[in-house]
Amino acid sequence: MVEYKDLIISKWFEIVFGLITAGILALYKRLSTKIHKQFNDQKALRDGTLALLRSEIIHNYDKYMERGWIPIYGVENIDELSNSYFRLGGNGAVSKIIQELKSLPSIEQSKK
Repeated sequence: MVEYKDLIISKWFEIVFGLITAGILALYKRLSTKIHKQFNDQKALRDGTLALLRSEIIHNYDKYMERGWIPIYGVENIDELSNSYFRLGGNGAVSKIIQELKSLPSIEQSKK
């Protein structure tokens, strides 16, 4: 009788330990999936923001290059856009555009 009691107790511990382990693994899998999804969402938001910033910088480039001059607030706006763009990991392809914009005069030439 004692042997059966010991056997039941030992099997009971194995079952409980197995259930706890399975629960921990299920929780890990669920959290891992959630973290992976959040990472992908964050990357998509970052990439989308970079695309919008780049588009706005290019739009400003086209507008001010056509005018031939850029107002002071335009330069400040370009600085803010470019700072955000590069902080988010934007590449250096926009650097040339920004340099060209900053080289424009800050007042319309015909007004001089």
